[in-house]
Amino acid sequence: MSIGLFEISIAFLCFLVFYFFLTRKPFGYFLTKKYLESSPWNWPVLGMLPGGLLRLYNLSSMEILENSNLNFQFKGPWFAGMDMLVTVDPSNIHHIMSSNFSNYTKSRDFQEIFEAFGDSIINTNSELWKNLRKASQTMLNHQGFQRLSMSITRSKLNDGLLPFLSHFAEEGTVVDLQDVFQRFSFDATFALITGSDPRSLSIEMPEVEFIKALDVV
Repeated sequence: MSIGLFEISIAFLCFLVFYFFLTRKPFGYFLTKKYLESSPWNWPVLGMLPGGLLRLYNLSSMEILENSNLNFQFKGPWFAGMDMLVTVDPSNIHHIMSSNFSNYTKSRDFQEIFEAFGDSIINTNSELWKNLRKASQTMLNHQGFQRLSMSITRSKLNDGLLPFLSHFAEEGTVVDLQDVFQRFSFDATFALITGSDPRSLSIEMPEVEFIKALDVV
């Protein structure tokens, strides 16, 4: 069963109207810190979806996890297959990502979603995943790699990001920081892997086809 955006919007509107007439509280109450930091109510049929939508782009989601002992079970609408368990508990993350990784194999659906990464560590399981993990750890922990990474990042920071921000600050121009830091990360990573700086982070803000392709993927 799939639920479209229109159905979700209608359900959410009905929820707000129903809640308003039931409690006589203003709609502004839904945006108060007290409400957003409380666990979403598990409504009949709709589950926790209405409250989850309100908290989707709100930092109070972390307060909910803290109040629920770092683990939170989200109940979606009935028959929608949206139930999930959210955890930020370090012991659980270690259990899933390291000590008992073999118990959490990636399904064919997962591999199809991330097929652009090929047979990388993101998509693999069992022995192949272990071998790739050991290889990546060996590279990342190598002092030469760490020195190179630090050198490239510092160089990009001093010669790219700081002059860029200073220029637009002097001009009083508004810039999209998400785009800026994406370009910074792209240039630093590309230079680390290939030895060549594409210089996408520049005053001209050139369009980079490779970045577009990554966004599409």
